[in-house]
Amino acid sequence: MKKVSLMVAVMSVLLAGVVNAQEISNENLRRYAIMMETVDAMKQEISDLTNEMIKNQEGMDGKRYLELAKAGGDEAKLEAAGAKDYEKKFMELVTNMQDERKQAISDVVSIMATKMLPDGGKVYKEIKSAVDSDPEVKARYEAIQKAINSAADAGA
Repeated sequence: MKKVSLMVAVMSVLLAGVVNAQEISNENLRRYAIMMETVDAMKQEISDLTNEMIKNQEGMDGKRYLELAKAGGDEAKLEAAGAKDYEKKFMELVTNMQDERKQAISDVVSIMATKMLPDGGKVYKEIKSAVDSDPEVKARYEAIQKAINSAADAGA
């Protein structure tokens, strides 16, 4: 009897996943893909700005930046890496810029999730989870994402 109950419970969970995948419409996946394109562009901007800051900082290069970034702002680790005062200040400036922009990304995702998707954050989380865990939904998402990128490339 316990085995039957356990099997019923397992099947219910599996079927719920299949139903959720079918409930995620292509339109909602398209909207999610557009959101993720925006997020990716914002992340790329952080990377570009960081690289520009490194390039413009006298005495700093990518290798040194990465070495100091591993310290994660920890004063003792920066000291151990032989960080000079200007390097510490530079790292603080870069970290502040990155943190501000990461917060902006979080704010944008929150706004877009509530404005672009039905039932806001709930649907966003369902889609995100399904894309991460369901191969069928992920394949549909990737096809939509490819179409969006192709359309953008054609328009450029």
